[in-house]
Amino acid sequence: MKLSYFDNKKNGQPVIFIHGTGSASHVWEKQYSFLSEFDFRIIGVDLRGHGKSPNHGGLCFIEDHVNDLKETLDSAGLNLPVIIVGHSFGSVIGIKFAEKYPSLVNKLLLASLPPKVPKLVCLYYKWLLGKPVKFLKRQLSTISKFSILSRFKIAIQSDLSILRQIWRESLYWNFLNETPKVTCPVHLSVGRFDYIALKSLVKKVHSSLPNSSYKVFKWSSHTCMDDEPHEFNNWLVSAISQTSFARAS
Repeated sequence: MKLSYFDNKKNGQPVIFIHGTGSASHVWEKQYSFLSEFDFRIIGVDLRGHGKSPNHGGLCFIEDHVNDLKETLDSAGLNLPVIIVGHSFGSVIGIKFAEKYPSLVNKLLLASLPPKVPKLVCLYYKWLLGKPVKFLKRQLSTISKFSILSRFKIAIQSDLSILRQIWRESLYWNFLNETPKVTCPVHLSVGRFDYIALKSLVKKVHSSLPNSSYKVFKWSSHTCMDDEPHEFNNWLVSAISQTSFARAS
């Protein structure tokens, strides 16, 4: 299905932003604003069941998200290999897309990629996606009156069946045992205090990919684009601009 997406409609190198689970395209607004100084064509998608993209029912696997992205990019009329910027689950989709369509991807910038989701985190989300999230959805009109992070409001509004299916699939992906089969450069970044994408595991993925770089944000947790937007944007434009790089240690 064609996704809802933000498009600045410039004519430069396409940069595609893919958000994570329970999020939406406008969480990248600081990055859109920063990159507006350049001539990049910026497209930020709302994944199925997130933001303004509906869920039409039925199960939705990672492969379906990849197909949605392909249909959306085709409809946008892109005629250049794209740069994909993904966060968390969006990074997973970026990898799967680059594996399926290697000629369409110039490079991958993967923030907070979870190589293997820790068991305690899996158990926590299993609990959260049960009665707690149902209760929060019923109270959404009340919750919206409070000044809480918009990211939390977006998560509550996301389609519950989609969130649950992402959780089910996260139990099985493991980029430590199955090195991503991508041919393009890969730039990995992670927060030092990330509890979902553990930096030690992200570094192992980096070590397994010969054409990759690795960046740790010193004061960030899982949402490094929010925790350190200035540092994140510097990493973003540096990685986009690089044509080659030495392996980071």
